[in-house]
Amino acid sequence: MKLRRLLGLIASNLRQSRVRALLAMIGIVVGTGLLVFFIGLGQGLRERVLNRIFPVNQLEIEPRAVQVFGTEQHVGQEPLDDSRVAQVARLPGVVRAFGKQKSSFPARLWGGKELIGYNLFTEAFFDGMPVAMLRSELEEFEDLPAKLRKAAKHKPQRCDVDLDCAPGSTCRDGACSTVVYAEQFVESGAIVLPCASDAECLGATTCQTGRCAPKAQAGVPAREPPRRCMLPAPAGNGRELDFAHEVGVLAHPCGESGAVDGWCRTEGKSCPPQQYCAGDHPDTVLGWCEAPLPAVLNPLLLEVYNSDMARSLGGVPIASVAALYGIRFHVALGDSYFSQDAARVRQQYKQAILVGFSRKAPELGVALPLGLVRHFNARYRGPEAARTYDAVLVETADNEAIPQVVAGAESLGFQLSRKSRAARTFGTVVFVVSLALLLLAGVVLLVAATQIAQTFAMLVHERRREIAILRAIGAAQRDVAVLVLGEAAVIGAVGGLLGALLARAAALAVDLAAHAFLQHVPLVPEGFFVFPWWSELLSVAVALLFCTAGALGPARRAMRLDPAAVLAQS
Repeated sequence: MKLRRLLGLIASNLRQSRVRALLAMIGIVVGTGLLVFFIGLGQGLRERVLNRIFPVNQLEIEPRAVQVFGTEQHVGQEPLDDSRVAQVARLPGVVRAFGKQKSSFPARLWGGKELIGYNLFTEAFFDGMPVAMLRSELEEFEDLPAKLRKAAKHKPQRCDVDLDCAPGSTCRDGACSTVVYAEQFVESGAIVLPCASDAECLGATTCQTGRCAPKAQAGVPAREPPRRCMLPAPAGNGRELDFAHEVGVLAHPCGESGAVDGWCRTEGKSCPPQQYCAGDHPDTVLGWCEAPLPAVLNPLLLEVYNSDMARSLGGVPIASVAALYGIRFHVALGDSYFSQDAARVRQQYKQAILVGFSRKAPELGVALPLGLVRHFNARYRGPEAARTYDAVLVETADNEAIPQVVAGAESLGFQLSRKSRAARTFGTVVFVVSLALLLLAGVVLLVAATQIAQTFAMLVHERRREIAILRAIGAAQRDVAVLVLGEAAVIGAVGGLLGALLARAAALAVDLAAHAFLQHVPLVPEGFFVFPWWSELLSVAVALLFCTAGALGPARRAMRLDPAAVLAQS
């Protein structure tokens, strides 16, 4: 039978049996709609929830602990030093591995006046993070390529001070230049690290005149030494400290009769741009000109602030992370609200500047370059506190390599950290729930296939005379089977498309409802669904498969009808 004639018969039969065809299509529409809906939900939970909270292809492992009276204790474990980190880095499937060190010294911070009109005070917790591990993510959040392209399109603007430049730019050598905050997350630079002995200085530095200074090396040009400065007044308890107070003026040696320890003010000359005067300790006006500590936050903090804290604190929601770059806050090192403080002469008040965001940063803390945290641990807790790491950050080749890496790490005496265990548990829950929902969609499709089989069995029985006449005028058995299967394929194709559209509409309704009722709940994504490009194609393919499978039995019965017997009975 010619294709045109066959298609005409299929269309004619479906018009005659449109009510039964629509009833048969309902199951296919519901089944494929559920299939596409649950695929989009599972993909959305992974990309918009799981991957936002926990970095992709990242693991955090720590020495295996045992439960002692309800607490985890590391007993009989080798020190987690550079050699142990190198062992992890050699595991199959590992791309990079870095040690991470938490702060063990008392500290507090305050700031936020620029955002809500007054400062907030809190205890401070720091994670020392390797610069190489965060750099790419910091550049991604800052959208560095687009930022540089935009800066290249404009000619440099002349300036005298930073206020003459647009936000995100600074005045350098009389011209506005774009600030790349990711480049400020460095361990070395214009940060003066105080010390009492060489043991507090790490790397190629030694304690000289109360600060860690680079060791002299042949052929390496010496860096410009930091400048001494003087503040208007001692910092005191720090609660009244503001950024204007920390500008300070340069100081110069003036002999034993000097104002403070042999140093006098140099009137009219302040610290270089982008630097401030950090006092040696809270009870003196003498300090060093230095750059702020480069700080990185977890972007989840912004979502928590927008959803809960903004209203309770009388602030306004912050549109994006871009508005927070360059925000400064104060850090009191060696001072605490809850634990014992260090001696006043060893305390220090410093500025910190927000230079980026990373999902690897602590959810309720601040990430600093690893070298800075190691130095402060050595200063306030002794050299032993800076020699070992608390955990290892592992970057895997892909998600498929994670089970292999976990097994290898466990063989070396490691276990997943609490954060990675939560990520793995949540990922498993998402996978199991998605699988169960997909099985539910499969059951609905099986029921729909059974309904298709019953519908076409009835249609074949009712059309026995028509089929017999077709056979009598020359139609082959294959033509009859193709006719029945063609009708089922049309029902499947239309039902698959309608199911995909229904899934999209239901997903949109769920996202709108979530936005209306959950807008003040933290960590709720903008949408729960991500539909892969192939979801519609899968919907049509699955519908065709189940419809044709359900129509195979009736098609075989139609092929075996004896035209002579059917016509004789009629």
